[in-house]
This record gives sequence, structure tokens and C-alpha cells, in this order.
Amino acid sequence: MPNNFMITGRPGSGKTSIIERAMSILRERGFRAGGLYCPEIREGGVRVGFKIIDIMTGEERILAHVRQREGPQVSKYRVNVANVDELSEAAIGRALREADFVVIDEIAPMETHSEGFKRSVLDALDSPKPLLAVIHQRTQTGFIGGIKTRDDIKIFEATESTRAELSEKLAKAAQSYFKS
Repeated sequence: MPNNFMITGRPGSGKTSIIERAMSILRERGFRAGGLYCPEIREGGVRVGFKIIDIMTGEERILAHVRQREGPQVSKYRVNVANVDELSEAAIGRALREADFVVIDEIAPMETHSEGFKRSVLDALDSPKPLLAVIHQRTQTGFIGGIKTRDDIKIFEATESTRAELSEKLAKAAQSYFKS
């Protein structure tokens, strides 16, 4: 039975909101979350970058930004690989030691410039703990493509018609794993 549950979908389909609601449902039921999420940074209503935040500690750093001068470029952003390495290893490692389930929002091209992130994601995937993650929809090759072909994952697609029910489905999938 898979214990790694992924959400994919088009940009703006509600993937992060679905994961956040599933995490809240599980917390209300007494389960402890750990891992990381990567919200947008907006200035004047315009997206200028992304943060990376440790769910358990609240520590945050810059993941990528339009004004970052160095680092790999993804679209108009430059990735701060050192920040991603350090915070993803710490947050996912802490979640694997202390939490009941792991959350990763998101496994996408920006984050995969970090070898520490990729190692930590594989540790989470190989762990017996349930993993709730958002995974980039279009990418079918490389690190992300390899995850999508694993036997121990189940992928749910976020669409307008599935968005309302997916948080509860994810929470139930993780919770049924706890009971088995």
C-alpha cells in the first residue's frame, strides 16, 4: 500500500491549499506534521520570489527571487541553492525524526537544483511515514519523473472538479496508513 501521496495539477489549481487543508485536518485529529512549504513572495501584488519554510519551527529563508544575483535560473528567478540545501535537510530530517507525517510543497524544478533537497526527498519517500507532497505536473523526466514512476506513490490531480474533495481524501489516505 502506498504511503506517499502526491498532488499535481496546473498552476493555480489549488495544490498548496489542498495540502494545507489536509495537514490541518490531520493536525485536528492529533497527528504532528513536519517538512516544508514554499509560499510566494509578493510585492505590490506581483510575485517576485518564493520562501522555503520549516513547518515545525517556522524558520524561513529565500528559495528564489527575481533580485537574486547568483544561482541557477528558473524562469525569471534565481535559486538560492545553499538556503534550499540547509533548510530542506533540516526540516525534512526533523520531520522524519519527530513528526507523524511529512509534507513537502513542492517537488519542482527550482528545488531540484539542490542536492540536499533531493537526498531529503528520497529519505522521506523511503521512510515508513506518510508523505503528502505537491509534485510538478509537466516534468516527466529526471528526478521528478523518477519519483512519478515509483510503486509506493499515489498521485491525485487537482482540478476545479476535484479540488473540494482532495484534502479529505489525502487526510484519509494518510490516516488509514497510521491504522494499518
